[in-house]
Amino acid sequence: MIPVLLIGLGRIASLLEKDSLRNHPCTHAGSIFSPWGKKRFYLIGAIDPSEERRKQFCKDWNIQETKCFSDFQEWSKAFRSRKNLGSNSTLEKDGVPTFSASKEKTSSRSVPKVGTSSNAKTLPFQIGSKPKSRNSHAKEKSFDLGKCLVIIATPSNTHFGLASRAIRYGFRHLLVEKPVCHSFSHAKRLAKLCRETGTDLRVNHERRYHPLYRKVRKWIQEETFGPVRTIRASVLTSARNPGRAALDRTGPLFHDGTHAVDLLTWYLGIPDRIHSVLRSYPDSSVEEQAVALLTYPKGETVFLEAGGMRKYFQFELDIQTESARFLVGNDEVRFWKSKPSRKYKGFNSLTPVSISEKSSAGSNPFLNLYESLFRHLSGKPSEITGDMEENLRILSILETIRKKAEKRILEV
Repeated sequence: MIPVLLIGLGRIASLLEKDSLRNHPCTHAGSIFSPWGKKRFYLIGAIDPSEERRKQFCKDWNIQETKCFSDFQEWSKAFRSRKNLGSNSTLEKDGVPTFSASKEKTSSRSVPKVGTSSNAKTLPFQIGSKPKSRNSHAKEKSFDLGKCLVIIATPSNTHFGLASRAIRYGFRHLLVEKPVCHSFSHAKRLAKLCRETGTDLRVNHERRYHPLYRKVRKWIQEETFGPVRTIRASVLTSARNPGRAALDRTGPLFHDGTHAVDLLTWYLGIPDRIHSVLRSYPDSSVEEQAVALLTYPKGETVFLEAGGMRKYFQFELDIQTESARFLVGNDEVRFWKSKPSRKYKGFNSLTPVSISEKSSAGSNPFLNLYESLFRHLSGKPSEITGDMEENLRILSILETIRKKAEKRILEV
C-alpha cells in the first residue's frame, strides 16, 4: 500500500464530494477512501491551516484528529516525537529535518526504479496502533519517504513553497494540483529542484484520465479522421466569480486556461507562433479575458479564450479535422463525420454520430488517475502522464501568451 500525505483540505481535496451532481469520486480524499482506494493507499497525515476544515475532514471521512495538522512543521514534529530520527539528521531553521545525503546533487540517471527503496534520503517512521477508522489500520505500519505520495491540493500561489519543502524533506513522489506554480519563474526553479533530487512530480489535469479525452487524443495522433485543421478552445468564467483566479493573483489564464493549454499540448505539442490579447480593468492585478491565436508546425490553428467575463463556467474543445468534428466539454459531447449530403447533391456534410464515453479503463477520471499512480509507484506499467518537465512547457506557453500580449484596458 502507498502512504499518502494530503496537504490542503479544501474543494478538490475533499469538499466537492458533497456536490451531488458530480460523478464520484471527484476529489483526492474521495479516491483514496473509496472502496478501491482503501486497498491501495493509506493516510499518514492531512494538513490544513483551517481548524474548521480539519475538523470537517475528520468528520466526513471518520479520521482520527491526531492525523490532522495545521502545517507541515507540525506534522514533522509529530512524527519526530514518535521515533528518533537517526544519526544522519540535522534540523533546518524552521525545525524541518533534512538529511545529509540530500545535500548531494543526484542526476535523474541515479534515481532508483519506481517502487524500490532509495539507499539515502528516505527514513522509515513507525506509526503506532490506533483505533480502527475508515483509513487506519490495526497493524503497525512503517514507511519510508521515498515511497510516499504527497498530494498538494492548495491555492496555486502556495504550490512552489509546499512542493519545495516536501522535496527537501525527502519526499520523492508528488502530485500537485494545476497549475503546478502560479508563475513561470517559480516553475523553472521547481523543475530544477526536481531534476537535482530525482523527484517524480506529477500535475493533476484530470481530463487526461477521462476515456473520452484519451480517445480524442488517439484519433488526433493516428489521424483517424484526417489531420486537425482548427481547434476552438474555451475556458469561460469570470476572474471574480467564484474568485479564486483573483484571490490567487493568477488570473483566469493561468488558473483556468491551464486546463485547455494542457490538453492542447497533449494533443498537438508546442506551438510555433502565438499572438494574444489581454483585457483587464484599470489597476487590476489580473486579466478579465485572455484570447490567443496559436499555430503549430503541422499547420493546426487554435483559437483560445480564457476568462471572458461570463456569468457561467464552460470548458469546451471544438476540434475540426479534415473529415470530422468533435465537441468535447463539461456540458456535452457531440461528434460529426463527413458523409454525402442529404440536402446538396455532390457535396458532403457533417452528420451527427453517437459516441460512447465508456472504456475498459473506467469512466471516472479520478479513479483512473489514482490507478495510474498506484501502478507507477508500484513499479508496474502505467499510463501516468503530466510530469514536471511537461508542465514547465505548459507554463511556458501561458507565460508567452501573457507576456507578449497586446494589453487593452476595459472601461469601468
